[in-house]
Amino acid sequence: NVFDLKVLSYEEVVNAIRSNDPHRFLFTIETYPEYGKYHWTGHRSCHVSLPPEEARRIGNICPVCHKKLTKGVDQRVDELADRPKGFRPEGVPGYKHLLPLSEIIQTVLGVSYPGAQSIWKVYNSLIRRFGNEYTVLLEAPLSELAKVVDVSIVDAVIRVREERVKVIPGYDGIYGEIRLHDEERKNIREDLRHKLKGNRREQRSLADYM
Repeated sequence: NVFDLKVLSYEEVVNAIRSNDPHRFLFTIETYPEYGKYHWTGHRSCHVSLPPEEARRIGNICPVCHKKLTKGVDQRVDELADRPKGFRPEGVPGYKHLLPLSEIIQTVLGVSYPGAQSIWKVYNSLIRRFGNEYTVLLEAPLSELAKVVDVSIVDAVIRVREERVKVIPGYDGIYGEIRLHDEERKNIREDLRHKLKGNRREQRSLADYM
């Protein structure tokens, strides 16, 4: 949860949450639900992954081995829902989707092992410069990020910040996967350098991304 409070105290936080005051309770930060290990219905052994409507159409039976599929959270929520998908009550705080910084770096580098030194070398350089993941993912300007890491990682961070990434939904115990639109990445360096050249703004705050 992201707050803008005059005094940081337990009472102020509780009051901001209970009142849903948009001036004090700004937004929540969440990961993409598709990133979960059981988001879609599927069968890991057969590499079958299906959205709710498709799984229901085939009776939740694996089209490969003909055994019962593992029902995903998305399908179960769809079955229990009493309102349409995308419904949002009035007066509630907004939200932002983020992904773990280390996994963004891992995706860009194309490294399979999450504990690889190459990942954490880049990660630690960003944390040393900006202090924490949230500053890197939400606030750090393009020009400052580019002083620390390769332009391909800067591009990935900005894509996550602007929610221009695709997550292949997880299923049957397999986590979802990040997709950074590889077909567009041929021109990353040229396009981003152009942005950096024209970027003369001061460092922004969380409020600038609301």
